[in-house]
Amino acid sequence: MKFLIVKTSSLGDIVHTYPVLHYLKNRFPEAHIDWVVEHSFAELVRTHPNINQTLTVSTKTWRRGKDLKSFSEFYKQLRMQQYDAVFDLQGNCKSGLITFFSRSKNKVGFAKSSVAEWPNLLFTNRRFNSVPGRNIREDYLGLVKSYFGDDSITSPAKTILNLTQQQSEALSSILKDPLLDGRKIVMVCPGSAWANKKMTDEALVNLLHNVQRKMEPIFLFTWGSELERETSTRLQQQFPRNSLLLDRLALPLLQRLMNEMDLVIAMDSLPLHLAGTTDAATLSVFGASSALKYQPAAEQNKAFQGVCPYGRTFEKRCPILRTCKTGACIRSLTGNEDELLQRIAPRQGFTTEITENTERGGEKK
Repeated sequence: MKFLIVKTSSLGDIVHTYPVLHYLKNRFPEAHIDWVVEHSFAELVRTHPNINQTLTVSTKTWRRGKDLKSFSEFYKQLRMQQYDAVFDLQGNCKSGLITFFSRSKNKVGFAKSSVAEWPNLLFTNRRFNSVPGRNIREDYLGLVKSYFGDDSITSPAKTILNLTQQQSEALSSILKDPLLDGRKIVMVCPGSAWANKKMTDEALVNLLHNVQRKMEPIFLFTWGSELERETSTRLQQQFPRNSLLLDRLALPLLQRLMNEMDLVIAMDSLPLHLAGTTDAATLSVFGASSALKYQPAAEQNKAFQGVCPYGRTFEKRCPILRTCKTGACIRSLTGNEDELLQRIAPRQGFTTEITENTERGGEKK
């Protein structure tokens, strides 16, 4: 069997799609699986052990009429393979065109009430709606399982990305640091692409002091951008005797390091979703996005949901996530909330229950 996955972006959404790869390989152990992804996000696809070929696109460049040679090369590469099924998991106009150009009699996508952009419906011929109230990972996996008529329950699967020799050596070097010897290790990932998804520095420091009192860990601070580096530097300076500020890590190396952690603390961001593919326990804080929808699904993961003081409710993300001037649902947190502190635990003792603060559709869960 030969399959093509069309999921071009973004980093977190790509990670959400990993359960599809695990499912296809379990169902068809000899399956050949290719994936179409934006060039800038290809690392998360290329290093996945279940991917045979990564086809990269640069749609922003092509829309500006530049680098059309690479478009021609992509088109030829896409047309070389005949697929048993193409799964359009993006559901927008861009992915629809890619699906249209691919060679397959079965082009599978989301149906009218679930598709991201309605013109995508023009490019698929097998369509299925998502079941309301499910985790985002179940939306993607459910689409593929619906195509095969499979209603079985699928457990969350661990993923181990491939490392280069140099990355393996770097991982070993970090873990051999004398400061980590015999200690619980907590990775702190304070960043997010959106300010309204992040706690304040003060609240994070309070939370980490509470973690320190409960676990007596070593903190590892990570970053992926210059702004995040500045934040992690400020936080690390509050814990000079029991913390390390890491260099920027390649994503496969970051994921492997997460697998060695007792706890990963993160916002709704790529690091959280990457940690959710490992054995590490996670403690995540949500505000303008829904923990019910986006938190990692395995039982060792725990989430806290801030509440909108203006009474807004949503199923996925707050409609004013990018424009809200206060971000009070998360930026008003202190890091000392009882419900949040009750969820501090390394690896063991987590449940999938969301804190009582979680709201969706106007009803407390």
